[in-house]
Amino acid sequence: MIPASPEPGSHIPVLMHEVVDWLVTDKNGVYVDGTFGRGGHTRALADQLGSSATLVGIDQDNSLLLNFDKSGIHQTLLLQHANFENLEQVLKSNKINSVNGILFDLGLNSATLADAARGFSFDRPGPLDMRFDQSQPLTAALVLNEYDEVALSRILFEYGEEKAARRMSHAIVQSRTAHPFVSTNDLREIVAQFTPPKFFVKALSRVFQAVRIEVNHEFAALRSGLKAALNTLAIGGRLAVISYHSLEDRIVKHYFQEESQYPAPPELQPYQATVPGRIKILTHKPILPSADEIQRNSRSRSAKLRIVERMA
Repeated sequence: MIPASPEPGSHIPVLMHEVVDWLVTDKNGVYVDGTFGRGGHTRALADQLGSSATLVGIDQDNSLLLNFDKSGIHQTLLLQHANFENLEQVLKSNKINSVNGILFDLGLNSATLADAARGFSFDRPGPLDMRFDQSQPLTAALVLNEYDEVALSRILFEYGEEKAARRMSHAIVQSRTAHPFVSTNDLREIVAQFTPPKFFVKALSRVFQAVRIEVNHEFAALRSGLKAALNTLAIGGRLAVISYHSLEDRIVKHYFQEESQYPAPPELQPYQATVPGRIKILTHKPILPSADEIQRNSRSRSAKLRIVERMA
């Protein structure tokens, strides 16, 4: 069982102070935590908001929502089991037309990672699951046992940037005919065949990341979620996104660039190539955790925070 949410102050989320400082523009506004997790960022926001503010917490993992302790939060708090790509539907169902701030923290929840039964961790034997949302049908076992060699190779290369993607995929297909993939150890054994010991942990990280991204359709959901977030922001509202690896950060960065300027209409193109878009990028370089934060919380070391404001 995933433990109940810790008491305020016992769980410090990544870049907490930076998120609150940049995101809060109206102390009585509406704020969405699209990756609620254990609610650390939401608690930090609540501490800085007025009593008439509204907080919306969205997460794919319903167990985290059910176990959250709402004590100490005096604002209206709406918790919704959903993917942030469905943000517009969530807000509509709660009769919310626009919001003042939205956060997406794309990191894997530490409580989920620590639960071997969820299959996310390569250093804890467990079933090949890897679903954020346990109600969804696709698991890591299904990916490894049913996808063809070409699809597996694409996943490992595109989502994990794994150089041995083709050889690993071939080995997976050959191995599963005699022994279907059931445990995280089964996948570890494949990676070990093609990786020198000193690079083993990094290779495991890449391969497990790739399979997890496929299981949860993370990149498609991120693109849809970013679009939904901008659609629901009020003018002057802000979107903050924390990413942890280059692939997802690239998606965020490029989308923000696309929405910050549009091609100029034909009548202006002789004079200018672009016109201002619907957002302004507030962080042209991402905000990084301080050395002190990294020392206190090692999982923050690769975090990058990007923030935009809706202008039109």
